[in-house]
Amino acid sequence: MVLKEYLEKLRSVLLEVIYSNKNKENNPVETLDTKVDNFIEWYSKNLVKGYYTESGEYLKPRELRNLIEKMAVWYELRYPKYLVGDIIPCTSLEEKNVSASMFQRNPYINEQLEEDSDTRILDWERFYNFEAFLDSLPYEEKHFFEEIHYRETVYINKNVTSAHLHLDKDGYVKTAIGVSACLNYQISDKQMRGLHVKRILGMLKFVGFPLPADNELEEVIRYAENWQTLRNGILDCVMYRIIERGGSRIGPRRGLLYAKEFRRDIHIPMKYGVDTSDPRLRNFVNEYLKSGGSEDLVCYQDYFSRTDERSALATTTISSILDSTKYTEEENALHQRLVNSLSNGVELATLKKEKAKQLRIERKLEKSRNNTHKSW
Repeated sequence: MVLKEYLEKLRSVLLEVIYSNKNKENNPVETLDTKVDNFIEWYSKNLVKGYYTESGEYLKPRELRNLIEKMAVWYELRYPKYLVGDIIPCTSLEEKNVSASMFQRNPYINEQLEEDSDTRILDWERFYNFEAFLDSLPYEEKHFFEEIHYRETVYINKNVTSAHLHLDKDGYVKTAIGVSACLNYQISDKQMRGLHVKRILGMLKFVGFPLPADNELEEVIRYAENWQTLRNGILDCVMYRIIERGGSRIGPRRGLLYAKEFRRDIHIPMKYGVDTSDPRLRNFVNEYLKSGGSEDLVCYQDYFSRTDERSALATTTISSILDSTKYTEEENALHQRLVNSLSNGVELATLKKEKAKQLRIERKLEKSRNNTHKSW
């Protein structure tokens, strides 16, 4: 009886494991919203908890999420869908000029400025640039994009020595005081000038100098790295929200524009942007490839058509899309130019051959005439 119960429990556990693995295999898609949620969770764990009050620990992640959303909306305002469609061809978009709306037909500008004012020829997407947007943010949001500065003074281990470093804003040693003794005098304090604090930490660990778990060296390094991760994470999450908010066609195209401007991963907009019903999908693929993309990239098919978060999606590659779609007008024009160029080259070569043949005939005739003349 005991053996039977044990086997039943074992069977139950095995079935649970198999079911779990099966779900993982059928659910390979990490959604864009999940990426944002995971980043907010990382931020809360590494840069909020323990640094703020209980109220702050609740509010700070929400504030960061709001900033991400605000920046995504700013980019949508800067690049409305019809402008995105002009830059990377898309279908069923109204013909509209955002610069004209903002400057030429703006009632306030019409009231305040003359018709020939230079303001009326401004370009909207260049006008509403990131620097202008950033400068308009309140400090608590703006500071996320400020330069990362290392702490100026860092002690090696206050419990056993007064040795310490003076760092510049990038973490390089300006002066070292008494650190040479901690390294068994293998390098002088003067020779440490210009070395990065990470290098000094590595040296101390190599010689076995006792560093407490909460030592200042690792703390300042971790803090700087976390803030660098935070800044990159914010920019990445803005891209995820731009793609998700824009829908199956405009979202990925706008996301690619953003990725190129802010040096994000251009593969992400393409990976999530394959809408098989899009008649201009090849235009988007070509823009991705011209931006440095890869034909080997594996993409989700119809990510925006999934029914729920657990839906499995088929995948495809860029090369497969190229094989199964018709050439764009741009490609046809390029091919025609290539054909014309080759044709002209062939014609030129034929003319050269004919000219050479004609010259040979003329030389033979001339030689024949000379021989006849000599015979007289």
